[in-house]
Amino acid sequence: MVGFSSRKHSNPKNETDAEDCEKLLAGSDRSSLDSWPTQPASRGLSWKQATMIICFTAVFSALLGGLLVKAQQSDIDLLCARHTSKYSPIIHDVGITYHQVQFNGSLLKPNKYRLDAGPEVDAAWKALGVDCKKYQMLSFSTDHAARIPVEEAQRSGLAPDQVKIKEEYGGGYPANVEGLHHLHCLNLLRKSLAWNIDYYKKQGVGPFANDANILKHHVTHCLDTLRQQLMCVVDVSVLGQVWYQPPGEFLQAFVDFNTVHTCRNFDAIREWAEKHQLPNAESTPTDFLALPKEGDRIYNEVP
Repeated sequence: MVGFSSRKHSNPKNETDAEDCEKLLAGSDRSSLDSWPTQPASRGLSWKQATMIICFTAVFSALLGGLLVKAQQSDIDLLCARHTSKYSPIIHDVGITYHQVQFNGSLLKPNKYRLDAGPEVDAAWKALGVDCKKYQMLSFSTDHAARIPVEEAQRSGLAPDQVKIKEEYGGGYPANVEGLHHLHCLNLLRKSLAWNIDYYKKQGVGPFANDANILKHHVTHCLDTLRQQLMCVVDVSVLGQVWYQPPGEFLQAFVDFNTVHTCRNFDAIREWAEKHQLPNAESTPTDFLALPKEGDRIYNEVP
């Protein structure tokens, strides 16, 4: 029986070829290394360059961070406005923002809004956008009313059969900004105070041109409107107390009404209302309003 060896037999020719390849590669490597161009070691950044890069990066990061914070704040303001208010063109046109305001809650130090009846205090309140005179035209007052476009009416809570402006005069719906109506009501309560009312009755302007019964209804309407508004947006802030001691008197505690509140951008809203204000009834054509169509609601009395 023939036996087979597991040892491999070497081939002299293969060994010679391998040696030749190794010599060739070794010579090629040495030649390549010898011919490779030498380069000087790269220098690091100078301290001036490094400082400039650091400063640029810091400034860029600060600007980017500021923009991101501002964008986030704008989103929060818009979300808050939409969540707490029904839709209004003001939310789109003006944009509701919020800022901190220090209230003046002084008990014994009047400001211009608390003065006794007279031209100075009237001018202060008028500047707030509350001078809503009552010119009669189809029982309609255009004073401080804005024009709401037809395409915005439904989103703003206006019904199709509510009062409209004739197309020849631009169309749309006459509407008042509720916040300015609230201030009008507060101003009427101010004028109706016992120490002010005689002054305004003597003038006989606006609500005080009406008889006592209508004036009473107007004042109590305003009173209850403000009641509902204050209950609707009830302020959950708290009023702390401070110590005071007039000379020669006992130490006492008193409520501190001078608190900080987060407020909307009232001036921008007032400016929008003034910019979009319709002419008052005295300068408005008698056919300014479109008469109701068949099927439109017509109430039997003032709602």
